[in-house]
Amino acid sequence: MGPFRTLALLAILGTTVYALPNDQKDGKAIGIFNVVRFPNDVCNTETAMNGTCYTAEECSDRDGIATGSCADGFGVCCVITLACGATTSENCTYLTLAASPTVADTSCTYTICPASSTVSRIRLDLTMFNIAPPFGPGTPTDRSGAAANTAGTNSATGKCTMDTFQVTGSGGASPVICGSNDGQHLIVDTDGAACVTAAFSFGLDSATRNYRIHVIQYDRLNEMGGPAGCLQFFTGAMGTVNTFNWVAVATSTHLANQDYDVCVRRLADRCSICWSPIITGIADAADADNNVQGTFGLSNALSEDAVAKSGSGAGCELDDEDATMDSNDYIIIPNGIQEGVANAVVVQGAGADKFCGRFFNELAAGAFVDTTICSRVTPFKISVFTDGIEKHAADAAVMAAKNEASAGVAGGTEPLGTMGFSLGFQQVMC
Repeated sequence: MGPFRTLALLAILGTTVYALPNDQKDGKAIGIFNVVRFPNDVCNTETAMNGTCYTAEECSDRDGIATGSCADGFGVCCVITLACGATTSENCTYLTLAASPTVADTSCTYTICPASSTVSRIRLDLTMFNIAPPFGPGTPTDRSGAAANTAGTNSATGKCTMDTFQVTGSGGASPVICGSNDGQHLIVDTDGAACVTAAFSFGLDSATRNYRIHVIQYDRLNEMGGPAGCLQFFTGAMGTVNTFNWVAVATSTHLANQDYDVCVRRLADRCSICWSPIITGIADAADADNNVQGTFGLSNALSEDAVAKSGSGAGCELDDEDATMDSNDYIIIPNGIQEGVANAVVVQGAGADKFCGRFFNELAAGAFVDTTICSRVTPFKISVFTDGIEKHAADAAVMAAKNEASAGVAGGTEPLGTMGFSLGFQQVMC
């Protein structure tokens, strides 16, 4: 080979491009060659999905789809989606119905393994999620509860009819969910070695199904993954927390057998957190035009009177003796007290912990209006509990006291006890 051909070949090979893991991104070029190296960062694509910056060859090796460029054009934004039965250790991956041609079968399982031994939390963002819904208490136009008085309904309402979804990590399994859950998320723990499974079970019916789940892995030093054991984690000064399968007041049915914690990252200058329904409910016997259906309905408060009452503390305890409340659904806000006195109360136990009923209020029983409940207990969190029995009574004499599917008094403006909740929170400055 002549000297000029040799120089030409060196010029062609003089630039080498490859991606580096993030922990090696500070490396320098070697020798006389111009070596272009870039980290595998998250990148934006031309679609609604994010990708990871890889070389075109690396993206192909991972069965990804190159969508747009990154690293000043040296890399491609690689979107990786999993099909049913697939396993991955890649961060920033997607589980989609479109990538799962076997969805007509009765099951579909994805396995997500930690990208490194330091990964401790794996988050699944349900950007789109619609599978078969749970059993409901009746039709939206029949709010008397009569539609729910069929054999076995009290043990069926809130349970998934055909489809289920559950995520399992090294710390245990999430609650079983179904229905409509766009925008919800679940986070599970891993010890850095154990893989996480995301499992669907499908009924062989004609239900409309659609889902896209974004999977993100968090290192143990990354606080954005949230504390261990928290199924959901919010980081803003304000936000909204919904029960799973929340859609709207008239159509939502909370799921049965739920038991999980929702945590909120405390900001540096905030000393308390306040919770209130997104829509404030009120039942005004004197002025029917003032009635508003709120966004909190969990069980019935422990009361001999109409179901349209609040409950807190002992008012949310299951009473087997007179069976005035035959379901045990509630949330826990540690030392929760009504807004206005929250900053003055610092002694643990001064407020209530359990909250249930048709109105969100600190009163044990008797309130017909939603309020704001605040807590100074840190870390900020609420706990959600529902059992497997939603009480329905056909007898009109006990309808008002016991039937969770009854709209109660005041013209049917109270939410059902089977509805669930949509609560907003706000962190309050010290």
